[in-house]
Amino acid sequence: MSNQFLDRSNFIRVPVSGLKLGMLVTELDRPWLETPFLLQGFVIRHPSEIRKLQEYCDYVFVEKEGRLWGEKKDPFRASFGRSKRSAASPGGNALHKRARVDNDSGSLIQAMNTRPEYPAQNTVENEHPVARRAYEAAHSQVEDLLEQARLGNVLDTQGAKDVVGNCIDSILRNPSALLWMVKIKHMDYYTMEHCLNVCILAIAFGRHLRLPENELINLGVGGLLHDVGKMQIPDKILNKPGKLTEEEFVIMKAHPEEGRKLLMKSQGSLSSAIDVAINHHERMDGKGYPRGLFAHELSSYARIIAIVDAFDAMTSERCYDKARSTLESLKEIYRHRGTHFDEALALEFIQLMGPYPPGTIVELGNGYVGIVLSSQIKKRHLPNVKLVLDNNKQPVFEEFIDLLDVERGTVPREWLIHRVLKDGEHGVFLKDYPVKTAEASHASENPGFQGDRD
Repeated sequence: MSNQFLDRSNFIRVPVSGLKLGMLVTELDRPWLETPFLLQGFVIRHPSEIRKLQEYCDYVFVEKEGRLWGEKKDPFRASFGRSKRSAASPGGNALHKRARVDNDSGSLIQAMNTRPEYPAQNTVENEHPVARRAYEAAHSQVEDLLEQARLGNVLDTQGAKDVVGNCIDSILRNPSALLWMVKIKHMDYYTMEHCLNVCILAIAFGRHLRLPENELINLGVGGLLHDVGKMQIPDKILNKPGKLTEEEFVIMKAHPEEGRKLLMKSQGSLSSAIDVAINHHERMDGKGYPRGLFAHELSSYARIIAIVDAFDAMTSERCYDKARSTLESLKEIYRHRGTHFDEALALEFIQLMGPYPPGTIVELGNGYVGIVLSSQIKKRHLPNVKLVLDNNKQPVFEEFIDLLDVERGTVPREWLIHRVLKDGEHGVFLKDYPVKTAEASHASENPGFQGDRD
């Protein structure tokens, strides 16, 4: 936390029921890593942040007074909804109406809380070989789809639905296995893997939101086909290593419309996929493309795909940009919540992924190296880890540690995660570390499993 938050004499403890917009939250009643808030100290700017604090905390500490209230009057005496300016002018009314409609996006989150959670039906260890086969089979199917798009042909939409169906089956059993596969990236296959990864991330996010299966299909197909229009963009622009010129960027920004055209002429295309193809680069504040739509004009599918599309892109090595860490990428999504990304959905996605999603290579405090296998939803900072190297960086085989045991007091704190490693560091490449061999048990062999991990 920065020094501006260290003067405790300027803090007061406030129950979460008393939080208001404009308050500067400086401390929580629990570790920050146990929450979706990536910045340790922030001004409350949206009702969804209050709802999320109420979900995780009983009380927080806020600044009594200071410049960080954003020139608002005392937030302890008033909440900041409609200003005098917005009430008095037509333009202000329009902006207020737009904000109110955008706030209603929280209805998706409210509906989520009325639905039952999807239970884990299989251990992540047993799901891994099944997920790996599904992912490898999907590779060739997605390559075929993109080649059809490159040629401008009618797309095999049934093939796309088959890929999505297989992904949904695995993710509903246990999402951690396919989320591990998403972390295995190859720059030479970026566009193809990106489409498949966005599909998987969208389905996993939909599962987290407790969407019914028919909506998971819509999300998955939308994610898989969201970038088919890029196949109509010249390779010299699509794969240019440097910054695009203004003219090249205009051509690149045509890919949502090109995707829409391809899907419109493909028999059996879902209307939701067409919507996602043209709208996944639109923004909440109306500054996206190709049409500059505002929040109230965007479907929940387009909002979800916008988030997972940006996350997978930022965490991938591309010809024109270096890959960012999971934490850096989630911080970018957090910073742009409410303007670029849907506020409530951004916070939920951050909560789903956490700082160490499955497939993250980590070094522990004692020097051991491992790969994150899974974690509990409210304990993302204490995952289950597959150990691969000991403290002398020598191979370790099929050993696991549950970092929740540190919290329970049965494992020393030296086992906590010290830092995240890049793929290939210390010779550890994610693709080389299957959790089980291909002959391992199928998920269907253990249909009665009811676990507390997702």
